[in-house]
Amino acid sequence: MSLQNGSFSLTRYQVLGRKKRLAVAELNQKLHGYQARPISLQSAAREIDYGWVLPDNPELEDFVERQAGWDISDCLYEDGVLLRLRIERRSVPGQLLQEIAKQRWNERKPVEESEEPQRVLKKQVLDEVKEELLRMSLPSVSYVDAFWKDQEDRIYLFSQSKMAREAFEDLFGKTFGKPHKLGLFRLLPPLLGLSAEAWQNPAENNEYLQRIVHTLPVRSGRAIETEAPPF
Repeated sequence: MSLQNGSFSLTRYQVLGRKKRLAVAELNQKLHGYQARPISLQSAAREIDYGWVLPDNPELEDFVERQAGWDISDCLYEDGVLLRLRIERRSVPGQLLQEIAKQRWNERKPVEESEEPQRVLKKQVLDEVKEELLRMSLPSVSYVDAFWKDQEDRIYLFSQSKMAREAFEDLFGKTFGKPHKLGLFRLLPPLLGLSAEAWQNPAENNEYLQRIVHTLPVRSGRAIETEAPPF
């Protein structure tokens, strides 16, 4: 959900593994490869696609012109980095998919005996039809904002949607996590009350946190879950 809507839900993340403050050049290292491309109406065949787009940074005076070519330097705001994710969703009605696939199967010319079971061949036809129909479907577009307070290793994602979280976690991991060996953990109570110092030095500041960190792979992107009421 965009901040421009006037209301939002919030998901908090802790970033682990940072040894020093990352320079703009380092943050830009993999950014270009995961920036969202112009929306295509006919060539896309994926149900869900996502990428980074230029966030609405209040400090940018030439926002429209910058959209054609931007980097992390255009996302710096106060004590952190503004991030915006664009998600495109395409879908095909299930009944239409089944009807077209059935028709295609019945129109197939007799062929020699195949080593592939019939169910495998039918699945191939179904996948081909689905890809074809996805290329003809119009995308549903949504945006998700996040603010990365990089020196505090804290990220605020302004959404609690499962799809938005999974897309953000995947994209953050590919763009920043893997290149710089950073781990991303979703925070739920009671971990929200831990200080930044406790996260940065678990062995020295918090025995409880130390046990948690050592039981989860730092680069896994898994969330630290607890049973608690939603935010």
